[in-house]
Amino acid sequence: MPDNSHEPIDLAAHRERRARQAQQRAAAAQAARDGADASSEPGPGEVPCIRCNEPVFGYALRCPHCGVHFSGRAEDFAPKEGLSRRTKALIALAAVALLLAGLSDDISALWWRIR
Repeated sequence: MPDNSHEPIDLAAHRERRARQAQQRAAAAQAARDGADASSEPGPGEVPCIRCNEPVFGYALRCPHCGVHFSGRAEDFAPKEGLSRRTKALIALAAVALLLAGLSDDISALWWRIR
């Protein structure tokens, strides 16, 4: 194991870790009082890490659990809610194609009767 004693201490990450530990202790105590188990769901202002899926503060530049560095803020990499516009367009296109495929016999029969 390499000796990391000469590297500078990341004070912000240390404070985040301490705050996280305090939150986890408080959540475990609350869960024990409520009879429920403690979960790792992100709280307000938190987002799941893209690598380890643990809750991380939205303004964090690095995950205190797995150490992944974000090129920006963690909230910029959080999964978005709902479907993207592109996905919705592809679903609509597939639905129209299936509808036309199902009606193709009726359309061709109608076409040949008109002629």
